[in-house]
Amino acid sequence: MSPLLPKNSYVMFHRYYLTKHFKAGDVVKVLHPKFGLIVKRIGCIDKYGFIWLRGENPSSVSTIDMGPVRASRIKGKVLFWVKPS
Repeated sequence: MSPLLPKNSYVMFHRYYLTKHFKAGDVVKVLHPKFGLIVKRIGCIDKYGFIWLRGENPSSVSTIDMGPVRASRIKGKVLFWVKPS
């Protein structure tokens, strides 16, 4: 399976910190403490409010390796993207 967002895609984000209504399945831009600025899908939100991210590609960093992130690390929600031609 290829990545959800191929290299050089154009991505439109909504600065999501204004609303904070995250849910599983949302594709978000995250400032990860270990991996820097990444785009991942929210896998789940645990009972403590931590967000667990997942990649679309089998070769992506695993959910366990990324670990949970705080909602304050979410910098935007992907509204749409355009793949390069």
